[in-house]
Amino acid sequence: MGDRSEVTIIGAGIIGLATAAALLERGHAVTVIDRDEPGSGTSRGNAAGIAWTDVAPLASPGIWRKAPGWLLDPLGPLAIRPSYALSILPWMLRFVQASRPAAWRRSIGAIAALNAAALPAWERLWRDSGTLHRVKREGCLDVFDKPAEIARARAGWQLQRDHGIEVRELSGAELRDMEPDLGPTVAGGAFLPGWVQVDDPHGMCLDLAAHVRGRGGTIERGEVLALARGSEGIMLRMREGPVRRAPHVVLACGAWSRRLAAGIGEDVPLDTERGYNITVPEPGVSFRRFIMLAGYGFVLSPLAKGLRIGGAVEFGGLAAAPDWRRVDALVARAGKVVPKLDAATGERWMGFRPSLPDSLPVISPSRRIPGLIHAFGHAHHGLTQAAVTGDLVAALIAGERPAIDLAPYAVDRF
Repeated sequence: MGDRSEVTIIGAGIIGLATAAALLERGHAVTVIDRDEPGSGTSRGNAAGIAWTDVAPLASPGIWRKAPGWLLDPLGPLAIRPSYALSILPWMLRFVQASRPAAWRRSIGAIAALNAAALPAWERLWRDSGTLHRVKREGCLDVFDKPAEIARARAGWQLQRDHGIEVRELSGAELRDMEPDLGPTVAGGAFLPGWVQVDDPHGMCLDLAAHVRGRGGTIERGEVLALARGSEGIMLRMREGPVRRAPHVVLACGAWSRRLAAGIGEDVPLDTERGYNITVPEPGVSFRRFIMLAGYGFVLSPLAKGLRIGGAVEFGGLAAAPDWRRVDALVARAGKVVPKLDAATGERWMGFRPSLPDSLPVISPSRRIPGLIHAFGHAHHGLTQAAVTGDLVAALIAGERPAIDLAPYAVDRF
């Protein structure tokens, strides 16, 4: 596959757009297909963090100490819609397996390897695409209002330090010196100076779409219903129009990727963590830095358009209507640590994080169709891992050895 050829990418979110940019840089002819406009799905409303400092998966030996209390609160950081409980059960059983110590350690190594390459990949893409103006390098604060949670967080901070990430533990007073609008209940936390974010994730998608088109790539509206192996490459059956054919296809349509993969016999245990947020244009407070409130399961992200308050996990599938009470709960919890916050008005949003039980994406050649590359399932790290995923996919299509071992992200690892 070392030739420069035609590549069709299914999905115009941040993964598909970053992959398109990487392939165009190598001289491929690229067509991106999506049923919606670029960046209008899950990529539109993420928290905007380049969270390369993360190394720990969601599935961990300690998660079960918190999960029962969360699950008892229908509006808490982790919730399951009753109507979806049976559907999510197989995913949850794999999540239990992934939280065992040996599996947890393997996932840490795989997350750390991917995220260590994430920021350098973005640095190259920001330069190439002229989007450096969107980058903010103010770091991130881990903030807690309960001393017991600070004590529990120290093991995670040490794990990050073990992977070369700078973490400075701070008192509540030191945190308020850095961010005066944090309230008096803040007991302590940590500063991660290496953390990076963008000023608007949707704007970043639109800029990358313009970059793709400017480099000669094509972005089209259309819905792919099925993939199949054909005598002249990969066949794409469309909802409208004739069957398309391409020698190389990248499947990168997030939470909707499972159906297309299952259609060719690769049934990946992909589900969706429904995430909620509200973006408040005039919140009455001001933050320079991204603020992580892990004890409550959400974040405060200062964007060009206002303050984004978002997070939490709800398992409810792709069809259920949003439960906007979850946004109200986020705002109420935010008020405990930011008492001057005014979130009476803002843009509410719900999106679908494509998640796998071990917190690792699928970045892998298909085992069923030559020329098909899977690139989905990035969960909370879609923006973080987009540029490095594009580089890895480009290496696979070129027949090169990827910069990191892709075995942990294989489509058939489950």
